Amino acid sequence: MGSRRKSRRSLRVALVMGAVVASTAVIGWGGLAAWSAYTENASNSAAAGTLSHANGASCVSSLGVVPTTGTDFCTATITISGVDLANWTSTVNTIKIANTGSLKSTFTLSMGTALQAPIGTLCADVGLGVTDLNTVAPDTGTVWAPTALTGTFTATSLYSNAAAPILSWTGGGTAGTGTGATANTFTVTAAPGAGFATHYADAGASCTFGLLFSQTAS
Repeated sequence: MGSRRKSRRSLRVALVMGAVVASTAVIGWGGLAAWSAYTENASNSAAAGTLSHANGASCVSSLGVVPTTGTDFCTATITISGVDLANWTSTVNTIKIANTGSLKSTFTLSMGTALQAPIGTLCADVGLGVTDLNTVAPDTGTVWAPTALTGTFTATSLYSNAAAPILSWTGGGTAGTGTGATANTFTVTAAPGAGFATHYADAGASCTFGLLFSQTAS
């Protein structure tokens, strides 16, 4: 079987070479040396688009390895301290994500690695929910329904705030802008869970967690 393939390959090469020789012979009779022409397209190039997004008004990040140290983390969205069952009802903050790169991109929100996983005994008695600005299908505003911080959250695809919400965000957005086809605004709400008022071990306890926004060119 190998010899048949080799024979077929050799035959194809011979036919191509034969066509070139025949073509040259036809032109050659008219005085090939006396005529020549060429056309050149110079400086052809290809350049990749940029992939970056802005988190909030001043915290800018780009796709890459999540740092474990340094200054590349954005400021905490939720900070809760010294709360008690008589006074704390919820803590709310917003995050504005804008696709500031040149490429259309998809975004996800996750809490799925050791760097974002909830840590602390208070976590089980604290619920976390995330919403966005959209009110029409396919995104009616709920990103994560309020859930106790007992474990990591599944990565969720995020919609832009276009008139008709889409998963592929338009590029060219402006940092600090949280509306339109290039952006969206996410409201993060932490609130006491059912056991917060009765669990004695919550006194003096704490809970920390991270929110990871990931971007992929689409």
